[in-house]
Amino acid sequence: MSTLTAPVEANTRVLINKSLENLGWIFDVKNPKRNVFLEQAKTKKELKLLNGEKPDYVLYVKDERGEDKAIMVIEAKRPGKRIDTALEQGIRYAKALDAPIVFATDGLFCKSYHTKFDRTPILNGEEVDEFLRETLAIKYLAHWEVNTVSEKVRIDRKALINIFDEANNMLRGDGLRAGIERFGEFANILFLKLISENERIKNESGKQTAFDDSCHWDIIKQIPKTGRLDYINQVYGKLNALYKTEIFTPLTIRNEEILKEIMDKLDPLTLTDVESDVKGDAFEYFLKESAATKNDLGEYFTPRHIVKTMVKLVNPQIGEKVYDPFCGTGGFLIESFRHIWNTMPRNDKTIEMLKKETVFGNEITNTARITKMNMILAGDGHSNIHTKDSLAEPIDGSKGDGYDVVITNMPYSQKTKYGNLYDMPSNNGDSICVQHCMKAINSTAENGRMALVVPEGFLFRKDLSKTRELLLKNCDLQSVISLPQGVFLPYTGVKTNIIYATKVNQKLKASQKRKDFWYFDVKSDGYTLDNHRRKLDSGSDLDKYQEYRKLDDDQRQDMLDVGFEVIPLNKVNENSHILVGSRYREHAPITSSYEYVELKDVSDIIAGQSPSGEHYNDNGDGVPFYQGNANFGDVYIKSPTKWTRQTTKMAIPGDVLLSVRAPVGAVNICNDSVCIGRGLMAIRSRGGVLNPKYLFFILRAAEEKLQQFSSGSTFAAINKSDVERFKIPLPTLNVQQNIVDELDSYQQIINGARALARNYKPIIPKNITGEVKALGDIAVFRPSKDEVKSLARDTLVSFVPMADMNAHKISFAAKEEKPISEVHNGFTYFKDGDVLLAKITPCFENGKSGIARNLKNGIGFGSTEYIVIRANLDVVYPEWIYYHINSPEFLKQGNENMTGTAGQQRIDINFVKGYSIVVPSLEEQHRVLNEIKTEYALIEPSRQIIEVFTRKMQTKINEIWGEQID
Repeated sequence: MSTLTAPVEANTRVLINKSLENLGWIFDVKNPKRNVFLEQAKTKKELKLLNGEKPDYVLYVKDERGEDKAIMVIEAKRPGKRIDTALEQGIRYAKALDAPIVFATDGLFCKSYHTKFDRTPILNGEEVDEFLRETLAIKYLAHWEVNTVSEKVRIDRKALINIFDEANNMLRGDGLRAGIERFGEFANILFLKLISENERIKNESGKQTAFDDSCHWDIIKQIPKTGRLDYINQVYGKLNALYKTEIFTPLTIRNEEILKEIMDKLDPLTLTDVESDVKGDAFEYFLKESAATKNDLGEYFTPRHIVKTMVKLVNPQIGEKVYDPFCGTGGFLIESFRHIWNTMPRNDKTIEMLKKETVFGNEITNTARITKMNMILAGDGHSNIHTKDSLAEPIDGSKGDGYDVVITNMPYSQKTKYGNLYDMPSNNGDSICVQHCMKAINSTAENGRMALVVPEGFLFRKDLSKTRELLLKNCDLQSVISLPQGVFLPYTGVKTNIIYATKVNQKLKASQKRKDFWYFDVKSDGYTLDNHRRKLDSGSDLDKYQEYRKLDDDQRQDMLDVGFEVIPLNKVNENSHILVGSRYREHAPITSSYEYVELKDVSDIIAGQSPSGEHYNDNGDGVPFYQGNANFGDVYIKSPTKWTRQTTKMAIPGDVLLSVRAPVGAVNICNDSVCIGRGLMAIRSRGGVLNPKYLFFILRAAEEKLQQFSSGSTFAAINKSDVERFKIPLPTLNVQQNIVDELDSYQQIINGARALARNYKPIIPKNITGEVKALGDIAVFRPSKDEVKSLARDTLVSFVPMADMNAHKISFAAKEEKPISEVHNGFTYFKDGDVLLAKITPCFENGKSGIARNLKNGIGFGSTEYIVIRANLDVVYPEWIYYHINSPEFLKQGNENMTGTAGQQRIDINFVKGYSIVVPSLEEQHRVLNEIKTEYALIEPSRQIIEVFTRKMQTKINEIWGEQID
């Protein structure tokens, strides 16, 4: 290998070289098959094209004529430089060499680019963020998007989840309990299918294994059903012996017919692809998708992109021990295993060390068995996974035991009976989980480090102050990454953070420790923050963090520019060790012409307190009770849904009510004496200083400002001291009254226009005559997808999430487009002109329905929670159906015909099909619909009035605050 002169960190070179070698790229200058050239191109012609410049790495493949073709350029990030700078440089080299793929990297974090299509290359639906092996790189010569998972495998994996749902019902009939018991039974059977597919791929590639052919799926399925259960249980004994484990336990299914039916459904599926780099990803897909549909399993799955970010952050190495005390289905340990495998020197010793002495994990539930299965499929490392409560067995790293790296997503808000085993006894699980992780780090480790996902409450709760103090004492806190609320949906809405600390359990002098830590607020993780968690095109803030994860001082200004914040630890120690970065944020100077005062100087703040449960009633007995902002109207609060005889904290007429829990910042005015719960605070203006109506208008425009002070675990919240310190502009009382008069006049205009727009409901006249027909007789329900099966798989069609449907808005246009191959199966199909009706509560109750318009290629797909109604255009207009299914009569009867459990009820499709309406002639329908269209045209100016005067109000309030409106 040539001597390198470029100013690239040696460690970065080592990481790049090892990763490429492990992918099969050849560096050896004596090898005639060499295809990696460092700081040079291969031919004189190419050197001339580069004009004396030297790419860090140029990788070659053989083209269709057998000639060497530059396919990939890799540029290493220089110390103190942006990775984007390296990428731009690499793109320039690659275009000179006509190479399609460019990587810029610091050895672990990679950005990629395709020079032929001027965009990031895609692999299996995700942006390419790791180097490519040669056979895979070749696929990018003509395309920017590559799928190594075949279409059949993708379709079969989606079908797998439906089979799991069917099996779940069958297993319920066989007496198995819901949740992990049925889930584990199905996983046991699925493992036999997946391990057999893996072994087939190994055999086809010439690899010899110790796998016993009698354990193969194809042999098992030939066993008669009367003896198959016993045979499979014998197979599990052989697998336990092969993998030196006891994870495979006899099936508890009693009905052999159910076993056969489940296997028959799984048999035609192909779930593992020979082209895929990761052979355990089919099981991982199953874990993710099944957890997404079963809430009681969701705690076991952390999103893959969060896992990868954290693993790259701690960067585990061969020879280190990695521990996850709450490992669930093993996501962190599997990714750590893969990470080390990709970056380590491979020989018999290191491979054996990786498999048996590197990854360790505990899981309190029987899910540990599934973790072991997942690790066997992913490559091994299962032998140190145990079913146990980690908190019951603390590891004392100060005695030389323990691990080099702890990485985990800990359980939130639990109680524990083992708190007395720890340095700071407590029954609070959040405290003991963090203490367990710290104690588990070997104090003699060269750099014991940990990355923990913790609930937001851990960062600020008063009862955890001493635990945070212990953390700061026993670790060097490097960074806190604030994740947006919704990252862990659909499993939980808890807001979370990642704590990254180094030098754990080392007794450091004060002079050796950091004086501050980095706080990074992730606004977007690259996915929508709802239950669907769809991929966004706007990128992820996690990439910014990954680029600067080394937290190098020489990039301090760049880090500040992209959103990192420096939090001084002396301020933290003076403020109950609170680690929420926004508490220490300096705000821009105020430019208002009015004096700013703190609320506590001009008002009294009354924090709400909820009465005990037995005092509530819904029959008007006692005092109206309000807990949050659900009853807020345009100005005054609406009628309550609860009353109480126990008056804890009272608000009186004129008090401004502030919502202080999820969502924070909404305000209203109290026009009666009411009892307020802990979701509200009352701000009572002091006479002669502050006009209550002025305060209302000012605070209504300050919602985002107030939210900057909020924090929370399950719910975002703001505390009383922050409200008291909140500053507002304060003109004289005369000026306040003038401002109120002006804003009130705008508000009255807005209220009138809103009332007109809100109260208008298009109605089909009752005196219309015609034949009475059921909807099922004049429309097709759930149209067949057969007509789209002949379309090319890359045909773009519209995708309509439920969130894009607006209640009581007749038409909608899709905001997303997807290839038909991604949506053909598993989604509801519709065309331009079809009527969509939301069938699940509360979407149905809120009138979520509409007529599809302007779909890509006239075709749309969406949630399975739509009922699609395709009107017979020879008989009825789609609009005629739409207005009838939005009528009060239909919605009332529909609510009476719901099925399912509370909170997840659905409208009965047979009710909708059987709902009868008057169907006059098409000419009469056209006349009535035109009248409604004319009425809509009269109402539309009201909406414009709302926009105009809302903007006038905002302009005036911004002027008071001393801000400019865009």
